[in-house]
Amino acid sequence: MTISISVKDLRKSYGKDSAVLKGLSLDLYQDEILALLGPNGSGKTTLIKILATLLTKDSGKVHILGQDLDDDENEIRHLFGYVGQDTERSAYSRLTVVENLQFFGALRGLDKRQVNAQIEKLVEYFDFKSNLKKYFGYLSGGQKQTVVIMRALLHDPAVIYLDEPTKGLDPLIAKNIRSFLKKYVKEEHKTLLLTSHILSEVDELSSRVALIHDGVIASVGTAQELKQGVGVDGFIELQKHSIPLGVVDKILRLPPVLNSDDQDSEWVSFGINNMVDAMEGIIHILREEQIQSQFRYRNVSLEDAFVYRMGLLSDGFEA
Repeated sequence: MTISISVKDLRKSYGKDSAVLKGLSLDLYQDEILALLGPNGSGKTTLIKILATLLTKDSGKVHILGQDLDDDENEIRHLFGYVGQDTERSAYSRLTVVENLQFFGALRGLDKRQVNAQIEKLVEYFDFKSNLKKYFGYLSGGQKQTVVIMRALLHDPAVIYLDEPTKGLDPLIAKNIRSFLKKYVKEEHKTLLLTSHILSEVDELSSRVALIHDGVIASVGTAQELKQGVGVDGFIELQKHSIPLGVVDKILRLPPVLNSDDQDSEWVSFGINNMVDAMEGIIHILREEQIQSQFRYRNVSLEDAFVYRMGLLSDGFEA
């Protein structure tokens, strides 16, 4: 695999006692979407802004497509596209979509023929041609975000940074953007680094997931690998109001039941390693106790994996 971005021992502080990145190291590869997950304040946006040359690092080494961030910053700025969280201020309200894209393409040094060719390709990806002559200020939130993403891709960058790309968007529009990103990265052989608080989105999009905790990368793997690390095959959930604590303890003594979690206000969740045996055992206990309760089965989610690993890290264990 070809390394597109190499980050070694990256450090950044905003003051004497406010270190955000504390020796972070990470590699990103061509043809992959890497999602960066972590709690608020863990350094996700700081990392992306350093890679996008919007913030300066304190120390460490960064290479992007073979260029050194310390020595080749101006060249690196032509290699990536960046979409931050301020969509409203990322284009001109009184210009149409096509006028905005032509303007920003010219700022990138593209001639009119190159810009129009890129616009034609991108609107085809997004099925956006009918909106080209609309004023940016009159577009919906999802349409504006689509324009901002197209703006970032006008110069055909090999590397793309997206910070919360579907935040606050209509689910259908968010799904269309996700479909575009997966297709675009695969067909155009790009490298995409994104942050998102929508873990189902990360699960759908990412080739790999990097967990950031306390300013370092704590774990990297596919979403499936992270979910397997939780140590259970799935969860059987029972309605909390119908299950006395004594019955919970009794269920936990079943061999296929590994743990329980009652953080949900309505459901008690039992981690299991054999669905059939666990189901039979739980139903037997409910009948024995003459308890009627709705129950459901669900697979391990990326949210389960994230909560599990962050819990280990907060307790001082390796993820």
